[in-house]
Order: sequence, then structure tokens, then C-alpha cells
Amino acid sequence: MEHSDVRNIILKVELLRRKMLRPQFIDLGLTVGQGQPRILRELLANGAMTQRELADMCMLDVTTMSRTLDRLEQSGLIVRESHPDCRRSWLISLTDKGCEKAEQVKQICTRADEIICGGISEDELENLYSTMEKIEKNLLNATDE
Repeated sequence: MEHSDVRNIILKVELLRRKMLRPQFIDLGLTVGQGQPRILRELLANGAMTQRELADMCMLDVTTMSRTLDRLEQSGLIVRESHPDCRRSWLISLTDKGCEKAEQVKQICTRADEIICGGISEDELENLYSTMEKIEKNLLNATDE
């Protein structure tokens, strides 16, 4: 096996995952490439947070996050409220409509996880997770240098 085979299979799996999820998120009226489903999921799971915290959790740059939040706010899915501890910061939270949409996103992701992990034993999943953590660590170390 070539090292490039690992890179290629990681890419193929991610592209297939996106191909499976994209139409479902589009049916919900979400823009996938801008991270809208991920933002809704994070806010549902963690509650209100600052734009910086949300950008870090979603692994999105601040510019993309700002534009995406504008669209989500215009759609009535989130609200921005002034942060009580910092006048220059906003707290981002879901509206009731946003909570409903986020729950739908969560259900789609849960079904996708079941498909992705189908036929894979717990031991295999733990080994895969451990291996992916090592790959992540290698990449983090390379970016720190």
C-alpha cells in the first residue's frame, strides 16, 4: 500500500459523505458549502456562544462565519444579541425556528452516522478512531512547524 492510498481513501470517503448529505440539507433550505448545518448543530448542542467560539468549533474562518451568520439571521434561524461581558462581541443563539431546523440536521447526521458505521464492529471503530487521531496529530504538528 502506498501512503497516497490513505490520502485518497480519506478524500473519497469525505466526498461520498458530502454527496449523501448535500441533497438532504438542500431540501431543508440550507447552504452546505458555507457550513450552515454544522453551525446549527453546534448551537443546538452547546447553546449560545460568541462568533469566535462558533467559528473555532465549526473550523470556519471568521469571514465565512460572518457571511453565513448574516444569511442564517435573515432566514430567522439565529439571533445575535449583545454579549453582557463584552460590548464588542455578540452572542449567537438559535431561534425557535432554528432549533427545529437544527433538530432536523441532527436527525440527518444521526442517520448518516448509522450508514457510515454500518457493518463495522466496535473494535474496528475504536481502531479507526485511534488511527485518525494519530493522523490529526501528525497534521497539527506539521502545521505548527
